[in-house]
Amino acid sequence: MKKIVFILLLLPLFMYAQDVSSLELDDVNGDSFVLEDHLDYDATVISFWATWCLPCQKEHPALLEVQKELGAEKVQVISISIDSPRSLAKVKSYVRSHKYPFVFLVDPSGEEAQQMLVNEIPYTMLINRDGKVVFRHTGYRKGDELELKMEIEKLLKAKK
Repeated sequence: MKKIVFILLLLPLFMYAQDVSSLELDDVNGDSFVLEDHLDYDATVISFWATWCLPCQKEHPALLEVQKELGAEKVQVISISIDSPRSLAKVKSYVRSHKYPFVFLVDPSGEEAQQMLVNEIPYTMLINRDGKVVFRHTGYRKGDELELKMEIEKLLKAKK
């Protein structure tokens, strides 16, 4: 029993070092996207969301502001929908109507979300140039983007 508790206490430490560069999903148009081919940004924000999730929809404009403030040439935002295959039309409609300059991917089976230990949405991760997770956050309330911005700024300073 002590071993199980010990392992559960250490699990968050290992999650931050997780390498997600092998992430491969389709975008909303059905084109393949492999993360390791797109790690030429100083920071990559990955956000898992769904069309039915109101906090997710509120997080998108906040992510856009962070990206604008820090520079779209430095910060990439990848938004991964976990909507079911039947809801793909809603995802496409959302993407078209909001025109965010993000990479929008779909994970209709939820397999990638499961591998990344996503239990709730929105679920946001910050990835460095090596494809390693350096920050994770679950949920969204106004102001959460400030913590994410601070973490991105740490990455940008470390690069110098």
